Formats: sequence, structure tokens, C-alpha cells
Amino acid sequence: MDFLDALAAWMTTQRWYAGKGHQSRLRILAAQPGLAGSTRYLVMDDAGTLPTLYHVPLVAASSADTADVVDPTDGRALVDAARVPEFAVATLEQMGVDVRRVTGARVLTGEQSNTSIVFEEEGEPTIILKLFRTLHHGENPDVTVQRALSAAGSPYIPRFSGSQDASWPDVGRESGTAHGTLGFAQEFLPGAQDGWTTALEAAREGRDFTDAARDLAIAVAGVHGALSVTLETTEAGPDVVATIGSAWRRRLRIAASEVPALADRVEAVDEVYRAALEDPWPQLQRIHGDLHLGQVLAVPGRGWRLVDFEGEPLRPMTERATPDLPLRDVAGMLRSFDYAGAVGGGPDGGAWAAACQETFIDAYATAAGSADLDGTLLRALVLDKAVYESIYEARNRPDWLPVPLAGIDAALTFRNAD
Repeated sequence: MDFLDALAAWMTTQRWYAGKGHQSRLRILAAQPGLAGSTRYLVMDDAGTLPTLYHVPLVAASSADTADVVDPTDGRALVDAARVPEFAVATLEQMGVDVRRVTGARVLTGEQSNTSIVFEEEGEPTIILKLFRTLHHGENPDVTVQRALSAAGSPYIPRFSGSQDASWPDVGRESGTAHGTLGFAQEFLPGAQDGWTTALEAAREGRDFTDAARDLAIAVAGVHGALSVTLETTEAGPDVVATIGSAWRRRLRIAASEVPALADRVEAVDEVYRAALEDPWPQLQRIHGDLHLGQVLAVPGRGWRLVDFEGEPLRPMTERATPDLPLRDVAGMLRSFDYAGAVGGGPDGGAWAAACQETFIDAYATAAGSADLDGTLLRALVLDKAVYESIYEARNRPDWLPVPLAGIDAALTFRNAD
């Protein structure tokens, strides 16, 4: 057994390790000097469909009993540096944050793909640092978007504080070097509750949620408006429209082959796609990219905040940073209301979700910063999202399959009523 074996034994058990469905094939791409006496290990997993590069900072442990990794070659005891306050504070300071009032740091539990550390000033949590555990060439969209929105003074996101970058060897690039984001810091929002939990509680109790849906629509529109003037936009040329249309139809073919109940809906869905692809399209811009109720926070006394602008985690980083349709975010939120109503609303869940959806659409259409609400294009995006959901549910949660199928039927019925 060598150091890599010991590292793999610990690393592959962590929540942020994404390769649990295959046998890992790890190699250390680089071991770089880090902050507070740490070493930044960049570990490549060559198993799976695509190689994945992991960010693993380690620092000396006080003893083997507290270690995460013990090097069998020399007995070095190492611990995840994210759990060491000195490392966390040094990282925050390198991002340009004034740490003189910081009195404590703690790692949040329960996260899946990253590691977040909350810092306190005089006993009150004020800043949260997110360490990315998987690295990609190019600035992380979460940083790009939140920095731009914060600089524009948007009230609908946590205030951006700073970020940390690094370089590493990459033989696939002409320069031989890749550059990317290790993490970033932003305002911590005390008492905030994610929108999924908030909506689910309301649905279970049969409480009206339309005021919250209205305020959320205003926040989403405000973010769209700020992004349209602070980051790049582009025309939706024929090639781009054709590429998006091909993606819609590819997902529809997959769904038809894996979800028998969808077979008799394929023609009607494709008819909506065809109409949407023939209509003129609005300009494309930066968007959230993976918007649903779990990606927004309800902050006591301050309204909604949008978070996690990384985009869909399974898409390549270059695609996540590409301008897209703002209505994709709207479609994602409409589908999320549907899920909240289905999971928590009981017999009246459909009516609860429909009321939220109608209010959200009406409020978004008239809110400052909103994109043009083209009904045909929005229906196509809602259908594409529901088709994707049907594939996911058929593969992972068959009992939930009726939720996206009902969403598809509702979108088609709405169209036929026009």
C-alpha cells in the first residue's frame, strides 16, 4: 500500500466524490504548496465516462487518531485542510477579505459536491466560503455571475466577497497548463431557508404560496435584467437554434424508448418543439442555468436570494458559461412548483402548484428585467425539462414518474387550449 492507496481509501468515501458508481482509477496530477502549511493535491480520476479532477487540500494532523489519511511510506498523518480553521481563514484572507474580526470557522455538513465553511465575527455568522472539489479549466460560472451581479448592486443574491484561482498541468492544452477556480466567498444569510423546504411546508399545510411565488418571480426577473447588461449577450442564430432543437429531440427519443407511457405523447410534444423552433428567438444571455426551488433562499425580512450559479452539474463547464435562454430558468421554476405540489400537497397539490405557476408567470411578465415571455418557446422548454425528468425518474425513482408525465400533459393541454 502506498500514499495514493491511502488517499483513495479516504477520498472515495467523501460526499463530494462523484465516482461512487465505478471503481476509481486515481493519480496525483500535482502536489502544490498551499496555505497554512497545507499541500494542495490535484487528483485525477480516470475512471468513468470523463476524467474528473479533484481538489484535495491536506494539512498535518495533530495525531494519527484524528487523521483522514496516514501515509504508509513515512507515517505522516494528514487531515482535510477544510476542517482546519487556520487554513480556512488563510484562504479567506487570500481572497482579499478582511479577517481581523473573524472569531471562528465551521464546515457545513450535508453538502454533496463542494465544501462550505461558515465564518463568524463576534459570534455571528457573516461569510461563507465555498471550496470547489471538482476543478475545470476556466473561471467557475458561480464566480463570474455572482461577481457581476454583486458589482451591479443586485439585491437578489448574497454579496460576493472574493475568489481563489490556481493553475495545474494539462497536456491537452496548447500551453500545457489549465487555470481554474478553487473557491469563492460570499455573504452568509442567517436564518435563510431553501425555497424547496419553504414551499414544501406550505404545500403540506395547504397554505397559499402565491405571494411568495410573486416575489420570487420579481427576483428572478431582476437577476435576468442585471445579467443582460453586465455580461455577454448573443443573437440566437440558426445554428444555435438548430443545436438546441436537436438536443430537445434527442432527449425525447431517449424518453420514448425508456418510458413506454410517453410513447403516445411524442408526436404532440414534437409539434410544440417544431413551432418553437420556427418562431423568432430572443437574444441569448447568461442565466442561472439550473434554477429550481432548491437554488433560492428565503431570508427573513429580506425576501428571496438566488444562489448556486454553477449551472447543470452534468454539463461541461464551457457549455455552462454559454449564453442561453432566460426562459429556461422560468421553465425550471415552474417544474419545481409542480414537484412541490406533488410531493407535499396531497389531493390538492395540483391546484396549489397551478396557482403558484400562474402567479409566477404573471409576475415575471411584468417585472423589471424580465425576458419576453414567448408562450410557445416557454412551453417547449417546460416540456423539455419534464421529458428530462421522466428519464431521470424512470431510471432512479419510478414511483415519481407520474409527476413529470402529468407536467407533460398539462403543458400539452394548455397549448391545445390556446
